[in-house]
Amino acid sequence: MTTRIMRREIARPSLRQLADAAGVTVPTLRHYFGGRAEVVSAILEAYRAAGEARLRALAETTAPFEESIRTYVTSLLIAVQAPREVKLGDVFAVSIAEGLLDEQIGPASLKYIVDPSIEALKIRLDRHVERGEMIATDTRAAALMLLSPLLIGVLHQHHMGGAQCAPVDLDRTATEICDAFLRAYKAP
Repeated sequence: MTTRIMRREIARPSLRQLADAAGVTVPTLRHYFGGRAEVVSAILEAYRAAGEARLRALAETTAPFEESIRTYVTSLLIAVQAPREVKLGDVFAVSIAEGLLDEQIGPASLKYIVDPSIEALKIRLDRHVERGEMIATDTRAAALMLLSPLLIGVLHQHHMGGAQCAPVDLDRTATEICDAFLRAYKAP
């Protein structure tokens, strides 16, 4: 069922389709979870739990500021595009879409997928501020400024058909985003 929701064959699988993917009946899903929103929230929570170790690893760095930021961006681009049954980019795409389309799922999308990613980067940036490598700033806002254009780029290219109709060189774009971020936040 967790894999089923991330496949993009059907825009938003129904509760019945999710039950079929789980090999159970709709009443069984309703008994254990409630409605569709609760099922989707539980799926997002499961993906969050599966990514916990990776998020902890991304939060910490001993590398200097520039190397750390470039490594983070490279790692993120690899992770969101990695050839797996469910790519991290799929998880972001589905959680954002579900969260935007259903106000009951929005908070779960933030809690389990979006905010943990921002928080991991924030912690990483806090280390650079503490070491005097990055200017003192709102590191959560800085994390949003680095993460957002990268995610939009991946969604544009891989989830919205941009690679075919409006190609973007994601590696070059990521380098330019890193350069701009470093210019804006590197300590003097």
